[in-house]
Amino acid sequence: MAYLFQHYWWLLFPLGFFLIAGWNSFMSYQQTKAKIDLLKTYAAAGKEPPASLVESLEKIETHDRNDWHDSDSDSGGGGNAFLVVLFVGLSAVFAYEGYSGLIGMGEEAYFVAMIMGVLAVAFLFGSLFKGGKK
Repeated sequence: MAYLFQHYWWLLFPLGFFLIAGWNSFMSYQQTKAKIDLLKTYAAAGKEPPASLVESLEKIETHDRNDWHDSDSDSGGGGNAFLVVLFVGLSAVFAYEGYSGLIGMGEEAYFVAMIMGVLAVAFLFGSLFKGGKK
């Protein structure tokens, strides 16, 4: 078990990102469910729901994108610029570690650098070629 953590400690980062994304998705689901229950309460009472409540349900589709994409701008790219820079930097750090042997990761550092580089390229293409819904 100690070998697993000594050699594959970097896998904790993607696992953490997956856990955080799952938690955010679950909380978004709970928030939407609460709004729908509130709409049901208004409908059962025969009252008109506030317009802001109805608008907030219409904006749910873009709510989750705001953290990762620049959905308010009309420009073609730039929404993922932070993620591109982040993953390019991480790729460079792991490539340097593989070259210098700074912390002793060895050949695994090059593999991690390749994964980070592929993610950077994916975010770059996603930023350049994203299609927006209007």
